[in-house]
Amino acid sequence: MKKKEAAVRTAVAGGKKKRSKKLRVLALCAAGIFAAALVLVLLHFYYCPLNFLWTKFSNPDIPPRQAGELRVHFIDVGQGDAIVAELPDGKSMIVDAGGEAYASRSSLLRYVNALGIKKFDYLILSHPDEDHAGGMDDVLACYGAEKAFIPYIVSFGADSSYADFLDRLSREGCDTEISSTYDAVLSEQADAFYYFMILSPFESGVEGSYYDAANQDGATDTDVNNASAVVWLEYAGRSVLLTGDIGEEVEEKLVSDYEALGTSLFERERLTSWGERVTLAPALEGLDFLKVSHHGSASSSSSAFLRLTSPEAAFVSVGAGNSYGHPAQETVGRLNEIGARIYRTDESGSIVLTICSDGTYNIQTIGRN
Repeated sequence: MKKKEAAVRTAVAGGKKKRSKKLRVLALCAAGIFAAALVLVLLHFYYCPLNFLWTKFSNPDIPPRQAGELRVHFIDVGQGDAIVAELPDGKSMIVDAGGEAYASRSSLLRYVNALGIKKFDYLILSHPDEDHAGGMDDVLACYGAEKAFIPYIVSFGADSSYADFLDRLSREGCDTEISSTYDAVLSEQADAFYYFMILSPFESGVEGSYYDAANQDGATDTDVNNASAVVWLEYAGRSVLLTGDIGEEVEEKLVSDYEALGTSLFERERLTSWGERVTLAPALEGLDFLKVSHHGSASSSSSAFLRLTSPEAAFVSVGAGNSYGHPAQETVGRLNEIGARIYRTDESGSIVLTICSDGTYNIQTIGRN
């Protein structure tokens, strides 16, 4: 009898040990699962959205920037605009971020990863349309930005990609300004001097501001497009004009004002970080490179605007086989009339404009991402 009782006690004790061991294993498993989930959550919110983590390891082959070069990348994101500038002093800027479709956003992020950019110094959203703002939330999530220039559009749909971007921007605590005429950023290095300036629109409340038209009751898509930031970028005697989706109304206003005032229209004196006063004076009639407005729409790139600017090369960010018929044959014809070389992302994929410190340049097609 005593032997049976001892056997029972031994069996019970053994059972308790096994249960205890199982509980420890289960606890360790639960802790591991929790830790893995926590890592994934942190990655998602502080490093990169989970569905884009793979883009960290699958990137296009892009030659590295050489010292003293300014490189402007017109990235193939389908029907949309996404432009990244690698500035001569090693800083970086993104202007627009393509559409919200997964293919567009992943193409953009893979391209930026290939450039080795960890954080953008400058971010500019030209206007809130989905094909320009769609990937901005992801750009902020994956890279962040030191300073952002955004449009003054007070209501553009609570569920829009623009609203997601603004929400992310507020949470990131990024230094933010409303884009308006004469806003300018200068290089902090004398031996790699460049600057960019916003040429349009004027700030809200100034007579003729396109922001006011875009925010009025009954504002149209054209009103919002016309409120796009127009960005002038200059380096080594070469100039690049980025035009968002402005229409011929804005273009022709720029033409008439410039013909009346010349370079004094945008002339501003600024103090450099090394204490020298410099005069910034964007010269529209001396433009070298144009980002064609509104993906080559027939309602943009007016004859008067193209005759004044007469760019050597024109870049069209457009999706292959898009339903809008972009670029319009009329626009292509007007560009051909002024002798501009036309580069299209629907035909060549991503395109890189490189400007060297002596003013020489080259244009390279990267192809599809």
